[in-house]
Amino acid sequence: MNQKLKIGIVGMGNVGIHFLQRLLELGQTNLTVYSRSGNNLPVSIPAKDVQFTNDFKEFIDFDIVFCAVNDNTMVEMIRLVSKFAPVVSVSGTVNLNHLKTKHPVGTFYPLQSFKADQSIQWKGLPLFIEASDEKFKTFLMKLAQEFSGNAIELSEEKRQYLHVAAVFANNFTNHIIDLAAHYCREHGIEFDWLKPLINQTMEKIQTNDPHDILTGPAVRNDQSTIKKHLQLLEPDQKNIYQTLTKSIIKHYQ
Repeated sequence: MNQKLKIGIVGMGNVGIHFLQRLLELGQTNLTVYSRSGNNLPVSIPAKDVQFTNDFKEFIDFDIVFCAVNDNTMVEMIRLVSKFAPVVSVSGTVNLNHLKTKHPVGTFYPLQSFKADQSIQWKGLPLFIEASDEKFKTFLMKLAQEFSGNAIELSEEKRQYLHVAAVFANNFTNHIIDLAAHYCREHGIEFDWLKPLINQTMEKIQTNDPHDILTGPAVRNDQSTIKKHLQLLEPDQKNIYQTLTKSIIKHYQ
């Protein structure tokens, strides 16, 4: 990033830490983190280019502040910070269009799952941008392009639908795999034996419509196999199996 900016970050959780790391990678050296507890950065982040503050007034004349707090407090935090500087939410669900603020506000939403101790591949990562102020929107699009090379303007309404789809694709998928791992442990089966199958499924969806690659007893409406499976499941597992099976059968009718 050629332009040196004055940048603030509110929130040093999973998302905030990764934003700070990315800004450092892009050569930004004028970074201020809002923190009530002082320097709480992981040891992997060099703190020499990072300042700390517990006063939002420190953000006066900043180019942008990233707000990476939880969704329950996001709107109120945006309202407070926007008294002093332009600020963006990094959330996919928070609605900011109703806010009347002194400085521009917007959304800078990376479609990714963040864990503080796991690396993120920023190159190509979709970054969804929204702002009512056209000048600020142009600034955000340029900044997002430098972040990942994949800046996309998206309305608040479409972003809400996107976030629901992401929960299906990521959170629910991960939970189902976790249930499979737990089931393997219960019955003395190696979960590692399933990993080639899981990997193949993930590879197939890169080049195929997911609808076209699903196999299994529900797609075939193989009631004999389905009944045998149900006999091998506990009540909670059975409920999930039946719900998904009914959904697949209906989807492929």
